[in-house]
Amino acid sequence: MTISLERPVRAQMPPAVPSTLVFGLEDPPDEVQAVVTLRVAMTRDMLGAALNLPSHTAYDEDPDTWSVERIREYVELSVALEGPWRLLQDARGFDDLLDEPSVCDRIRAELRAIDRAYPGAPK
Repeated sequence: MTISLERPVRAQMPPAVPSTLVFGLEDPPDEVQAVVTLRVAMTRDMLGAALNLPSHTAYDEDPDTWSVERIREYVELSVALEGPWRLLQDARGFDDLLDEPSVCDRIRAELRAIDRAYPGAPK
């Protein structure tokens, strides 16, 4: 992963997907001063790794039944709680999970969900 500090980023990237969530206090004791937006360029494996974190998703549910909004919420939650660097590390071994009989069906379902929610992701 390379961080680009150029303004604007010159690499061709798909358009940013609008956020579904705003993280922070629901009833802040003080006035909210700012809502900060962070754009993270993610590979398909990073998106899959984000969706696969069982602490952030409903692991007992079928990803084929999830709405696009729900999939994006899970991914955003993972990015917010784990950070892009952790997801980049997790993505390195994500494809290997397709060779594990005990989880390969789940991984394929999560990748189908990613493809629905982020159709610009390369396959």
